[in-house]
Amino acid sequence: MQIVETNLQFSRAPSKRTRTGRIILHHTASADVSAATIHGWHQGQGWIGIGYHFVIRQNGDIERGRAENLIGAHAGGKGNPDSIGIVLTGNFETGKPTTAQMDSLVWLLKDYLFPKHGVKPVIGHKDVMATACPGKNFPWADLKRRLEV
Repeated sequence: MQIVETNLQFSRAPSKRTRTGRIILHHTASADVSAATIHGWHQGQGWIGIGYHFVIRQNGDIERGRAENLIGAHAGGKGNPDSIGIVLTGNFETGKPTTAQMDSLVWLLKDYLFPKHGVKPVIGHKDVMATACPGKNFPWADLKRRLEV
């Protein structure tokens, strides 16, 4: 697997993140969309650009959003400074992630992020803010089983 570099342009430089303490998972609550589309949505809200570090598409493609050494804008003020944000496209209140998405998520965590940043807690957006994200149908038990060494 690989990460698709998107080279998105931000309206100003994001701040650097000094440590990684956790990884926060999200869903887009939308149809399958690209990192570039989310980037446009976030800029339309007055943000400097996409708030997530990675976007996992329904076909399993992993697209880079914000560089992982930068502070994201995905989990509220207190959730962003020490976290990496990963969003899976789709609405997991009404559906479930695809097999390809889950395979890519496990690869991104186990084979890419954990070796780089150490094994970190993987939590949902709902664990840091009052939201249903990443949705009631997100398969937490399966993910935790697949992340066990």
